[in-house]
Amino acid sequence: MLREIPPDWYWLPILAVFVGLAVLPTFIALVRGADELLLIMLVNTLCCASIIYWPFALYMAITWPRKHPRPPKAPAAYRPPPAPEPHPRRKVIQGNVEAP
Repeated sequence: MLREIPPDWYWLPILAVFVGLAVLPTFIALVRGADELLLIMLVNTLCCASIIYWPFALYMAITWPRKHPRPPKAPAAYRPPPAPEPHPRRKVIQGNVEAP
């Protein structure tokens, strides 16, 4: 027989999801290395109190400039072009030219 989840515990996964969503903008800003991390954390804290402005905190976390921008990609290594194939040589036998 299946055991039922105690009625006091049904809210635990729901609370975990809400806490995860509330902390998401701060986590994204931390992973990206945003320049003003404390400002984003403050806005996230104040905006999570009113759910309406939470997308604004998420937008800030995603678009805020980084402390250290990513370095540009290194140019590709130079590869010389492939050597052309040699032309077939023709044999000259006693003044006559033979095709290869």
